Amino acid sequence: MIKQLTLQNFTVFKDADLHFSSGLNVIVGENGTGKTHLLKLAYLFSQARYRCDLIKNKSSNLEAKVHHDYFSERLQELFKCDSIGSLISADSDGQSKISASITINIQTPHEPEIPSLSDEIKWNCWFSHIGISTVILDRSNDNDSREKSVYLPSKEMISFFEGFLAAYENREFQFDETYRDLALNLSNNRLKNPPKFIEQDLKLISDNIEGKLKLEGGRFYLVFPNHDRREVTLVAEGIRKIATLLYLLENGSLQVGDTLFWDEPESNLNPKLIKNVASALYVLSENGIQIILTTHSYFLLKEIDLISRLKGNNVETTYFGLSKLDNDICIEQEKKLQDLSSIVALDEELTQYDREQSLYYGN
Repeated sequence: MIKQLTLQNFTVFKDADLHFSSGLNVIVGENGTGKTHLLKLAYLFSQARYRCDLIKNKSSNLEAKVHHDYFSERLQELFKCDSIGSLISADSDGQSKISASITINIQTPHEPEIPSLSDEIKWNCWFSHIGISTVILDRSNDNDSREKSVYLPSKEMISFFEGFLAAYENREFQFDETYRDLALNLSNNRLKNPPKFIEQDLKLISDNIEGKLKLEGGRFYLVFPNHDRREVTLVAEGIRKIATLLYLLENGSLQVGDTLFWDEPESNLNPKLIKNVASALYVLSENGIQIILTTHSYFLLKEIDLISRLKGNNVETTYFGLSKLDNDICIEQEKKLQDLSSIVALDEELTQYDREQSLYYGN
């Protein structure tokens, strides 16, 4: 789980320091305030140690070079930029720094009576227009641990899953690497014994889907209880999105202790589905999955806030409000939604209400 993310001169951010809760984290702000940039950076760091270890095991290069290669290539693939120099703030001195703190719970499955250990990992990365200059890895121990996370882009991908991985590896694509990562996660088959909370506590979104996703011959189908099936391309996009989330839980790609990054979950969902997704996200947080999401939807924000209050705020929640201030981005961090001084989605709803009143009453 990611605890902290610090940026200096990165894209639209001059200085930013975000502290994430272990439960539910919601990032809200108008277009151009860097919400997706924060999401992708946090995702990058959440997997960094595991991916660097994979590269190191396949190569005889020194560990420091492995880290440089990972961050340089991964930044370009996640942000689809020509060079990492493009990610440096235009009005900076040409230097950027990004750092993160990650906490990993190391389970002891063969000795369940022994409490799990906590592995603290800290990354510091400096780069310029020339490239990555310095990467420092500091970890509290050398236990064999794996950071796991799943990233859901704003656009669903199961409708174009067939042949995607082969095409991505062999051709130039405009899709960033979050789609490739998601395709790899979707390639896994279902677990024989998925966690019980999926069936018990996520019934609302299961009922919305009315069936189960099945991967067959490289294509996804929605299979109904009467064994009829339908191509996912004929299913509404909102249903495809929540079916994807359930499938990732059922095939073990997303488990307790992992982090789910979701960019605009409300995209192409009607209010009823948004309400059910908010409940599902809260359930996942209650079951030990860290959630970090971005949204433009005041409806989703209020649903999360209402659920939190109804359940006695039993899940640690943090709201991040991003707003433009001169040539910088200001970031508020609050534990309660009502403590954010400005929410663009709410401001626009109130402005719309005022326009409507003026229309009716001629003011």
